[in-house]
Amino acid sequence: MASNRVTKTKATKKDVVKSPTKPSKLAQEASREVLEERLEFVLTCIRVTGIKVDMAAVARHYGISTPAAHMRFRRANDYVAKMVSAREAAQKSDKVQEDDEDVDIAEDEEA
Repeated sequence: MASNRVTKTKATKKDVVKSPTKPSKLAQEASREVLEERLEFVLTCIRVTGIKVDMAAVARHYGISTPAAHMRFRRANDYVAKMVSAREAAQKSDKVQEDDEDVDIAEDEEA
């Protein structure tokens, strides 16, 4: 006959699981942001230092034509430019909202 007695046991590392409070989508978005920042950094380094990329070697590495390698590089640059301008626009709108809040607070204090 089985015992009805309750026993206390300590949790082991195998018993403890990662908290499900952070969805994987948030982790993917965070890693995407990190990758975008790194892409921006690398392309900025190339542009600022004036390094000439050997597109023929890149094309051979990927097994594509040289014009295709140029196009991929151009698309990467365009993507980063859009990303940077979107971030700057968001920062400007945040600043405008902060300025509007400051005006509202000043008006409340005067009244």
